[in-house]
Amino acid sequence: MSSEAMDLSALIWSIGDLLRGDYRPSEYAGVVEPFTLLRRLDLLLQPTKDEVIHRLGQLDAEGSVGRDAMLREMAGLPFYNISPLSFQSVASDPMRVADNLRHHIAGYSELIAEVLRAYDFDRQISRLDRAQLLYPVVCRFADIDLGPQAVSDRRMGAVFEDLVQAFAAASYDAAGESVTPRDVVRVMVELLVPQDNRTGQLTVYDPACGIGTALLETRRQIEIRNPSAAVETFGQEINARTYAICRSNMLMRGDDGGRFVQGNSLSQDGFPGEVFDYLISAPPFGLNWQNAQDVIKYEAETLGFSGRFGAGLPRLSDGSFLFLQHMVAKMKRPEDGGSRVGILFNGSSLDVGGPGSGESEIRRWIIENDLLEGIIALPEQLLYHTAIEPYYWILTNRKDGQLRGRVVLLNARDEWQQMRQSRGSKRRYLAPDQIAAVNDAYQNGPAIARDQQHPWNARVRLLRTEEFAVHRVTIDRPLRARFDLTESSARRLATETPFRNVFGKESLAEPLRQLTGSSWTTKNKALGALRAAVRDAGETWPSAAGFQGAVSRLLRVPDLAGEIQKNGREIEADPALSSSVDLPIHRDPQDHLRDEVWPTDPDAWIDPAKTRFGCEISPTLFFVARINADFDSLKRFARRETATVRVGGESNGWRQLSARHLHDVEFAAALPEAPESRRPMTVCRDGDLVGWPGNWRLLPPNFGEAVTSMFVLHPAEGRGRLLCEWLNSRPEDSSAGLRMTGRKLMDIQVPVDLFDGDIERHLEAVQESRHKIQAAASSTLPNVFSGGQTEIHRLRDEIRSAASEAALVADLMRPVEDPVGRAEWSYPFHIASLARRYRISTHPAEQQDGLLKLGEGIARVLGILALGELIADQGGLTATLRGHLRTGATFGTWTTFIGRFVDGAVTPQLTDLGRLRDVGGIRDVLAAIKQVRNRTHHSHGVRAHHEIEKDVEALEPHVISALKTTNWLAANPWDWVERCEYIDDSSYRIVGLTLRGSHPSWEPFDRPSLSPLRPSRIYVNGASGNPVDLLPLAAVSLCPQCRSPELFLLNQCQDETLILRSLEEHELEIRHPLSPPA
Repeated sequence: MSSEAMDLSALIWSIGDLLRGDYRPSEYAGVVEPFTLLRRLDLLLQPTKDEVIHRLGQLDAEGSVGRDAMLREMAGLPFYNISPLSFQSVASDPMRVADNLRHHIAGYSELIAEVLRAYDFDRQISRLDRAQLLYPVVCRFADIDLGPQAVSDRRMGAVFEDLVQAFAAASYDAAGESVTPRDVVRVMVELLVPQDNRTGQLTVYDPACGIGTALLETRRQIEIRNPSAAVETFGQEINARTYAICRSNMLMRGDDGGRFVQGNSLSQDGFPGEVFDYLISAPPFGLNWQNAQDVIKYEAETLGFSGRFGAGLPRLSDGSFLFLQHMVAKMKRPEDGGSRVGILFNGSSLDVGGPGSGESEIRRWIIENDLLEGIIALPEQLLYHTAIEPYYWILTNRKDGQLRGRVVLLNARDEWQQMRQSRGSKRRYLAPDQIAAVNDAYQNGPAIARDQQHPWNARVRLLRTEEFAVHRVTIDRPLRARFDLTESSARRLATETPFRNVFGKESLAEPLRQLTGSSWTTKNKALGALRAAVRDAGETWPSAAGFQGAVSRLLRVPDLAGEIQKNGREIEADPALSSSVDLPIHRDPQDHLRDEVWPTDPDAWIDPAKTRFGCEISPTLFFVARINADFDSLKRFARRETATVRVGGESNGWRQLSARHLHDVEFAAALPEAPESRRPMTVCRDGDLVGWPGNWRLLPPNFGEAVTSMFVLHPAEGRGRLLCEWLNSRPEDSSAGLRMTGRKLMDIQVPVDLFDGDIERHLEAVQESRHKIQAAASSTLPNVFSGGQTEIHRLRDEIRSAASEAALVADLMRPVEDPVGRAEWSYPFHIASLARRYRISTHPAEQQDGLLKLGEGIARVLGILALGELIADQGGLTATLRGHLRTGATFGTWTTFIGRFVDGAVTPQLTDLGRLRDVGGIRDVLAAIKQVRNRTHHSHGVRAHHEIEKDVEALEPHVISALKTTNWLAANPWDWVERCEYIDDSSYRIVGLTLRGSHPSWEPFDRPSLSPLRPSRIYVNGASGNPVDLLPLAAVSLCPQCRSPELFLLNQCQDETLILRSLEEHELEIRHPLSPPA
C-alpha cells in the first residue's frame, strides 16, 4: 500500500481515539468502518445529487414505475441518495445531528441500506449520541476528503482494507477469522491462477468470503495475466457484519457487489446450480456445524452424490471438509473447461479421522477421483487468529499429463520473514520474493522432484495417489485378571440375581463374611473356594456354565500380572489395552506385529475382522531436513515407555502429571493425586522426556515418580535436552496434536550431528533462562484476585493499577519482538544508532535510505572485526590491506574483508566471528542487500514513489535477516576503556563506557580484570574472556563541534595516515605505521 494510503488510513484510524473510554478497542471498527463508507459514498454521489432529487420529483409526478433503475442510471452508480441532506450538512447542526444523520441514511437506495443494516448502524448512532460522541465523530469524518478527485477507487479500496485488517488483527476474536492477511491471500492466488488465455467471462467464487480480499486479489491476478478476460466475482458470508464489510470493500473500489449473498453457504447455498472457473476460500478452522446438521445430513442422505455431501460427513466439531465438498460440487465439468480450487486448511485436514471415518472417506473420494493436484505446507504464525501452520490444498479436474495420478507436496514452512511487530497471532509474513519462489517451486514441482541437484528438491515430493491409502489394524492384548471378594461384591452375591438364590441364604452369610477380603490368582481357585463354602454349608453349587461365568466376572479385577482370561477356547481381549495403528496399504500387518509389537508384547494379536481401509496424508511426508546434518529416527536415541499401571482403589498413591502442570512443577510431590481411572497410565520419573507433540519437557533431577497419560520417552545418556528442544521446534507435530501415534512419534527424524556434551550444556543454559522468563512473566502481572484484597474499592484500584502495568509491559516487550528494536537496544552503537534511524523513519525514501545505511552499517562492523583478525594473522595493517582503503571504504570493501577472513584459515580471537563461515549465512544476506543498493544507486532519473515502496518491501526482509543472523554481536560488547587502575600483580580495575545501544550517553562500567587494558582504546569482549583490541580500526574521541564523545570507525588509509569517520560524518585522523612497532 502506498504511503499516501497509509497516511490516510492512519488519519481515519486516529478517529478511534475519540471513542476511548466509552468503547473497547475491539469495538472501534463498528464505528469507523461504516462512517468511512458513508463519507466516501456521499462524495461519490455529490456531482449528481441535485439531478437525482430533481428527477425523483419528476418520476413521482408522472407516477412512473421502475424508478429505482432510473435513479441509479441518473446517479451513474449502482446506488443513489434522495435525501436533501449531505454528510457535510449533517455536521453543521450539532443540536439535531442524530435525527439528521438518520434522515441522510434513509435516503440511500436498498443496496446501501442493506449494508448499513448489517452493520447495525442505527444502534451505533444511538450509542454515540448517548455518549455525546456522535457530533465529534461526524465532524471529524466531514473534515476528511474521501472524494474521487482526492482518492482514487484503488487507493480508497486499499485504505479501507488496511483499516479492516488492522482492526481484525487487534481484536483477537472471531473477526480475525474472517480476515486473511494479504500476504497469505497473495500466495494462495499465485498458486491457484496459472496463465489463463481463455477469452470471455471467467468466474471466481468464495463460499466463506470474509471481507472479499481473496476474490479481489484473484480477479486482479487474472486480469494481469489475461487483460481480455471479463472477471465476475461471487461470494457468500455467514456473519452479518463481515458481510457488510465485504460489500463496503467492493463499493469503495467502484464495484457494485451485486453477486454477494449473506448466509451459511453449507445450509443455504446462495448460488444453487451455478458452477465457476476458480474457487478460493479460507474457511474458519474448526468450525462447528451442529446448528446446520439437520439440513446437511438430510441433503447427504437423500441426494448422495447428486448433492454436495455424498462423499461423507466430517465430525461436528470441524466443518472444513464440508466447504471442500461444497466447492467441488461447483466445479465446471472438464469438457466445459474445468475448474481450479484453492482452500486453506489446518493440519487436521491431512490425517484426522481414521479409516472408515467421514474425513477419511472424503479424502479417499478426492484422491481416488484424481482431483487433488497438490498441498503446500505454509509457515506457522501467518494468520491473525491462530499460530498453527496452515496447509493450502489445490484441486483441479483438468490436470496435465505429468500430474495425472500424482500429487505434489511442497514444504514451504521456512519461507517467511519475522514481522517487526506482531498483529494478533501473526508474527511472520511472506515477502514478495518468497511468494514468487514458492509459486515457482510448485509450478515446476514435477521437474524439481526429479532433479536431485535442484535447491528445492528436498522440499518437493511427487507421489502416486495410491501412496496415500492406509489400513487401520487393531492390535489386541489378552485380558489378565485376579479375583477379589470385596465387601461390595459379597453384598452383590447375596442380593442380586442370579446369585442370591445360592448366596442369599442364611447359611452362607458367615462363610461369605469369612471369605471377604480374599484374593485369588486364578478363576479356578476363586470358584473352587466359593464352591467349597457353598457345599460346606450344605447347599447346592449350580453346575451351569453361565452361573459360574457370571460369578467369575463379578469377582474379576484387571491385573497386568494376572491370569489370561478365555471365553471358551478363545483368549479374551482387554478393551483397555486394545490399540490401533494406521499402516501404509503396502505394509503387511503381520510384519508390523512381528517387528514393532512382539518385542514388548509377545502375546498380542491382530483381529482381521476389525481392519478398516481409508486415506491419510501423513505430515511426515512434508519432512525436510531444515539443517545441514545427517538424520535418523527418534527411536535410535530414545525408548518409548509402553509399560502401564492401573491407578485407583486402595493402592492409589500416585501423583498425576498432566499437560497443565508439565512446565510448572519441579517435584512430583507437588502434583495432585491421580484420580481412579479405568485406563492404564504410564510412569515417568526424573530424566524422562514427557509431553505431547509440540509440548515436551525434560523432567528435572530429583523429580520423583508420577503417572501420566502423555508420552514418556527414556532418552539415551546426554541426549535429553537436544531431543526436547528439537521436538518442541516442530510446528508440524503441534498441529498433529492428539492424532500423533507412538509409531509416528518414534519415526520423527532427529539431527544426529548435534549430539555432543557442549550442545547439551548450552541447551541447559537456554532452557534454564527460558524457565526464568516464564516465571518472571507470571509474577509480573499476577491474577488481580490473588492478593487477598476484600474491599471492592481497593480491588478496583488494583485492577486499574494492573492495567497501567500491563500497558507498560506491552511497551517494554515491543522491542523484544522487533529485531530492529532489539538491535537498537543491545547491538554495538554503530548498528544500534542506524537501527533507530530506520525505526523512526516514516517516508518511503527515508525508509529506503535507512535500510541501506543499516545494511551497510552491519557490513562495516563485521568488516572491522574481520579486518582485525586479518591484522592479527598478518602481523599488522599491511600495504595490501591498506590498499583496499586507499580511496575510502565502500560496502564492497567490507564484504571483501569478510570474504578474505571467511576463505582463510584464520582462527579468530573472537570466537563468535567464526559464524561468518556458516554456509548460506550473513555473506549471502549482505550480497542481496548490496545488490539492491547498487540497483537503486545506479538508476537513472528520479525513481517513482511506488518503485521506492517496492524497494523497501524487498529490502527490509534482507536487513532483518542480517540483524537476526548477527544477533551474537549483542553478546560481544564494545567497551571503551577510560582508565585502568593497578590493584595488585594479578588484578586491575577497569573503568569506561560500553558502546552498546543507540543512546549517545553510553553506559559506564566499573569492573575487575585479571589483566591490564590500555586506556583510550576499544575492546570487544567475547565468550573466551580475552578482550580483542580494535586499535587502529575504531576509536572514541570528543567531537570539537558538539563537545560530546563519538565513535569513529576506519574509513580510509593514506600511507601512514588513517582516517576514521563517525555516523555524524565527522573525521578523525591518526598516525599508524606500516609495520607494527617492535
